[in-house]
Amino acid sequence: MDDYVEHMVKRNDPVYWKAALGIAAVLTVISLFLALQYAFALLLLLAMLAADYAIWLFSSVEYEYTYFGGSFELDEVLNKSRRRKIVETNGEELVLFAPKKSDAAKSEIGNAKVLDYSGNGSEDKKYAYIYIRNGNKTCMYIEGTEELLKQVRRNTPQKYKTY
Repeated sequence: MDDYVEHMVKRNDPVYWKAALGIAAVLTVISLFLALQYAFALLLLLAMLAADYAIWLFSSVEYEYTYFGGSFELDEVLNKSRRRKIVETNGEELVLFAPKKSDAAKSEIGNAKVLDYSGNGSEDKKYAYIYIRNGNKTCMYIEGTEELLKQVRRNTPQKYKTY
């Protein structure tokens, strides 16, 4: 199990999530007062409670990277209670693994679909993981640890670039 790497990063939360949580809380309190006065407002209160739950669930997102023998798996963990698989790739699909700001990554991205699954760490630790599946090129930005870099370099040395 020397080549098994697992790493979790917290998503860089957009500013509007904090605003959405505040607005939802205020609207829920208002709908509670309305529900105490009018029976039909009880439906509004139930709708606001459902919206609060949905906003709360997506307010804390972490990404888990798992790398094993050339295969890369990315999971999204919602509020430490739900997990969903985002992508699973293998070494044959990988085109390039390079620092986000490197010339190799910039030239390879081209018309690729770009997805950011990196956390709020420093830009120096962010890497472009570019792969092709079914003729579609995708670039995922992830945060790389020393162990992850070591394993990618070991398993797919021709696809790992540092410049």
